[in-house]
Amino acid sequence: MRGLKIYLADGTYNGTVTMSSDSSKISAIRVAKENIQDYENELDGPGIYLLLVGSDAVYVGQTGLDTIQRRIMNAHSGDIDSSWHTVLGFKFTDSNISSNELQFIENAMCEYIHTHFNKCLTMSPQKANCTKTFRKRHYHLSGVQIHTCENYIQDINFYINIFPDGIFTSVHNEEAGREILYLSGKKVQATAYRDGEKFIVRKGSKFSQTETQSCPKSIHKRRQALIAEGTIKEERFTKDYPFDSPSMAAACVTGGSANGRKLWLYPDGQSINEKEGPKH
Repeated sequence: MRGLKIYLADGTYNGTVTMSSDSSKISAIRVAKENIQDYENELDGPGIYLLLVGSDAVYVGQTGLDTIQRRIMNAHSGDIDSSWHTVLGFKFTDSNISSNELQFIENAMCEYIHTHFNKCLTMSPQKANCTKTFRKRHYHLSGVQIHTCENYIQDINFYINIFPDGIFTSVHNEEAGREILYLSGKKVQATAYRDGEKFIVRKGSKFSQTETQSCPKSIHKRRQALIAEGTIKEERFTKDYPFDSPSMAAACVTGGSANGRKLWLYPDGQSINEKEGPKH
């Protein structure tokens, strides 16, 4: 993602976090329930939102023609209203996005939550209907609209994966404070961090299904092994996985020869080489 901007209200990922990118029509904010009134502009638009409950349950919603702030403050009732503590909102710059497009994206995010978290609290669509096949058939979108929505979904997933200790913040999490690097392309959206001499690609990172013609045999074998052992499933890493270098990690993620010190970027957009200098 080009021109990624991250603002940490208290200097860490444990407080309010806002994100935007020059190459995305979506901005993101994670803010505690009691502080929402201080971020009206960041929530003043149509979009998708996740209400976080406890430490492992998520409610997925979409605004329709409303704004994120008004929707989450006025539209809910029952247990969710009293139990959610944090909102992760994704505001769209396109104020003309249709309700059907938002429902399509909501369906995809419900599928994501069902896959990656203990519980999705959204009752409709039902879990069985949270599939790519269902949403392509059900929401009556054109091919162009579906393509646009899928790009939006990719951007939302990318923002989610930026959080170093997950969207449920814990100051005691051992990943808190780690600087997250990212690699973004047409077929990949990956994040990683360093742990000593190891370069760790994070759970949820997208892995290119295809390989370049010049992909080294050693990389091909490593990728096949990752798939066979279940570390890669449905084109995503199922757990944090260590590599010996940024280049090895980049090559396995992209499916070809790669200079990881140029491809992996820090939140400010600088590559490892730009920030640290070439490795000698």
